[in-house]
Amino acid sequence: MTSIGTKLVLASTSVLTLLLAGCGGGDSTPAGAGSTNPSDPASITGTIRLYSYEDGYDTDYMKSFHETYPNIKLETASFGSNEEAIAKIQAGFEADVINTCVDEASQEAVEKGVYAPVDTARLENWDKIWPAMKEMPGVTVDGKFYVVPVDAGTAGLIYNADKITAPPDSWKDLFDPKYKGRASLQDNAVTAIDIGALATGIADPLNIDAAQLDAVKKFLAENRGQFRTLWEDQGEIAAQFKSGEIDIASGYTNIVKDLQADGLNVKFAVAKEGQMLWTCGYGISPDITDENVDAAYALLNWYTSLPAQVYEASNWNYMTSNEGIIDAVTPEVRKDAALDTLFDLDNAIPAAPPKDRAAWVKAWAEVKAS
Repeated sequence: MTSIGTKLVLASTSVLTLLLAGCGGGDSTPAGAGSTNPSDPASITGTIRLYSYEDGYDTDYMKSFHETYPNIKLETASFGSNEEAIAKIQAGFEADVINTCVDEASQEAVEKGVYAPVDTARLENWDKIWPAMKEMPGVTVDGKFYVVPVDAGTAGLIYNADKITAPPDSWKDLFDPKYKGRASLQDNAVTAIDIGALATGIADPLNIDAAQLDAVKKFLAENRGQFRTLWEDQGEIAAQFKSGEIDIASGYTNIVKDLQADGLNVKFAVAKEGQMLWTCGYGISPDITDENVDAAYALLNWYTSLPAQVYEASNWNYMTSNEGIIDAVTPEVRKDAALDTLFDLDNAIPAAPPKDRAAWVKAWAEVKAS
């Protein structure tokens, strides 16, 4: 769950000029419905304003997109969380294609009119996307599809193996007093409360009642001093491991891979109570102009194409949405990205919105203020 919150933060490639305009939305007609995709990719033109976590337009990642669609211009801007993205769009910022994560706010974004339904007939890889990804809340709402799933991953424990020689195997380890002031927890309401619930023995955190939520809030507040930082983006947590500020944190496999590439003896451990499985993707704004719809579908089709998906699996250890990824990468990549166990993880907890997400957000805000 990335978000980023759950996703890799990389250098941006260009700047999006977000123009003030009223937030549209609510139209139930799929964007570009009934049209067909141009047969010649080079004939597709347009300017797409892409609003995304920064990995969504990483320079090396996007290389094959620009080669395939040389006449589509991308203007890009990043956000730090889905909550931030929704707030800015509702305040009047404009974007054509918008990134979202199921564990953060996909359902909320759809309900607030951020996305138009997509015409799945125009999605060239739609029939190849893992069925479980299509069924997630926010991807589909009331029988219509709004978000095209692109990637996924699991949350676990990251630790400095030079300092911690006995590998952690429980979310409880994150709260061990011996790591006080040397630990970090992701600043994401759903992720933090999931972890707090699992650490206190709640097996099904997404279905906790009000009393259980209050108990988890109190537990996290009581342990607020355990954490040196509450990390917001993955560049931040990577810097903290590099500087030696922290020895253990909640996080994701791609962070570990990057730190190992930089020479750090950092490892990833699965928590026995459960690991959250996040899924992220992209949708189209209802305010997109007609002349840019073809370019928007081209971008969505590229994100789910094997060149893009192989890059994500090979370089970021992301699970990806196109079923063809299994045969498109080496056994080593399949292992590193956990592709062989995609959606068949023994202790996976779908990182879907809780029943009362607003209450979780409020509870986490109170924890941070404690």
